Amino acid sequence: MRRGAWHQCGDRSQKLVEEQLQQGAGVGVIISPRDLSRKNAITYAEHYRALGAELLLDHQYYVPGFTNERFDSYPISRFRQGVSSLNKISDQDLTDFRNELRVDHEELKADAVIAPAVVYQAGRADILQLNARLFAASKRVADDLKIPIYATVVLGRSVTASDRTLQTVLSQATALSCDGWYFAFEFEDERLPSVRETVRRSCIAGLILACTGKPVLHAYAGPMGLLSFGFGATGVAIGHSQNLWKFTRDRWMPAASQGGGGDAPPRFFSNALWGTIIYPDETSQLPAAIRNQVSTPSPFSGPVASNLPWSRWDSGKHLVYVLAQQFSTMAAETDPRKNARAAIALLDKALSLHATIQQSNVFLGDNTNAYQANWKAALEDLLRDNQGDFDFFDLLN
Repeated sequence: MRRGAWHQCGDRSQKLVEEQLQQGAGVGVIISPRDLSRKNAITYAEHYRALGAELLLDHQYYVPGFTNERFDSYPISRFRQGVSSLNKISDQDLTDFRNELRVDHEELKADAVIAPAVVYQAGRADILQLNARLFAASKRVADDLKIPIYATVVLGRSVTASDRTLQTVLSQATALSCDGWYFAFEFEDERLPSVRETVRRSCIAGLILACTGKPVLHAYAGPMGLLSFGFGATGVAIGHSQNLWKFTRDRWMPAASQGGGGDAPPRFFSNALWGTIIYPDETSQLPAAIRNQVSTPSPFSGPVASNLPWSRWDSGKHLVYVLAQQFSTMAAETDPRKNARAAIALLDKALSLHATIQQSNVFLGDNTNAYQANWKAALEDLLRDNQGDFDFFDLLN
């Protein structure tokens, strides 16, 4: 698994990802069957590999009963059924599942197999059993293709509600004999996670996985990927859309929105704020000295410097590029404690700049300053309370 930023494909991501790779942003791509047909996935996979990216295919069995037209273009999706039905899958059907998984990975020339898995829930022995069976089938595919196998560990809210349930489920999930972890953490419904205790718990989960000595790819990380290298992650998955900024099962529910935003103005992502500011409504209110501090240039932000019209689509490209550059810098440092301290320092400066903006009587929307203090505190908690885990990580590396 390459260290750095990975592109988490979502709705209309494909060409955007290609542009990012052309700009040198990102080391890998995770293809999403929810948003890309099998035929187009094979085509784009070739483009991404030509640009030097590693490639993974996430079959997204998180909510296994959900499907759509694009999912249906993958023959393996005939096994997309509810958990109770999947638990009864016959050995012959599991063999067919394995064969379809092999064909997909062969044709896309994937660099590893992400084992399909359902979201882990507390007290659900049936889900543990199902995920173990799906993993065993996936591992045979990886062994046949001589590529690594990554176990999917997506922790649902019932697991993440307490340290006890978190530790219990992770002790069972980490028994899987894998070559790496594809990790996601389900948060409450908000734009970006902002509850200190939950953020701390997500970092502990990532650190536990990293302490197995195997690489961790933090899926659906988005801007919160700033914390990921601080808990020992190897890769951080980012995307342009808010529904890619954290894991949410809503993306795989029948009533899930397939887009939205309407005529909302673009949001300019600022590295200095580690958040967004509405362009031009809010940026134009800033005094020139503060506006210069907020500005983070990218190949996609040219019009902003001249106060020209700028599209929401280009603002998404800008966000992905800025995240990828920051995460590339952090990936170059392999000591998680140093990365945690670097993130704390960045968040501390962001808090100071947000305070300066408020003192100038400009009040930013979107709750864009609601999480930085709690992220900083969560990392400080992690460094203080989990010294033994960090010491163990150091021994492994």
